[in-house]
Amino acid sequence: MNDANPSLLTGNRLLSALSVEDLAFLRPRLEHATYSFGTILAEPGDRLKKCFFPLKGMISLLSVTEQGNAVEIAYTGREGMVGVPVLLGKQEMPYQAVVQAPTQCLVADVSAVVELFGRGGQFHDLLMRYIYAVIRQISQTCVCNHYHTIEARLCRWLTVMAERSEGHRLQLTQEFLSHMLGVQRTSIGLIAHSIQQDGIIRYSRGNIEIIDLERLRASACECYLIVEKEFDSLFGA
Repeated sequence: MNDANPSLLTGNRLLSALSVEDLAFLRPRLEHATYSFGTILAEPGDRLKKCFFPLKGMISLLSVTEQGNAVEIAYTGREGMVGVPVLLGKQEMPYQAVVQAPTQCLVADVSAVVELFGRGGQFHDLLMRYIYAVIRQISQTCVCNHYHTIEARLCRWLTVMAERSEGHRLQLTQEFLSHMLGVQRTSIGLIAHSIQQDGIIRYSRGNIEIIDLERLRASACECYLIVEKEFDSLFGA
């Protein structure tokens, strides 16, 4: 693999938190890659060969039914990595991993990540705490899907997407958002129109422009802050 540019390592919070020794091992084994919206990095049951450390953009983990229906159970941006199952001794991906916005990543072979994790040093301890944060996020998603309004959930999702893609113009269809939130497509259209009337977003077919990110963030359900605080705690922010 190509040696990753050292300046890129600060783009991912997990990598930027590593010790000099761990970075010296991992950096020559990382390569930079860019993925377009909709790219599927893994399907349920796929044997993982790569671990992905996003620098910019967002990757969703989707639980898929036998009928092909899917709903988001977690997301990963610059705060984490895709490939947690290999750290737990499982080579198969239990979820679909799909790119939600143009995403830049540093990518490493699973073997390199597992080798460094198995040494039991600082990388191991950091990743164990990261796994806990991911479990907390998945648990919060279950609560969110059951108890919170679709509007609050949509505001949370759009906030997370805007922050991780570092842009206020998002290419998102009603059908796509309905899959992410596990709700009817018609509900997304009605709620997006309501949020637009409040001057928070500008919505047209397949495109959402964030007009007021602060108000959008304030309209999100409590899950947004709970998850963000968990990751901030992990990195000592």
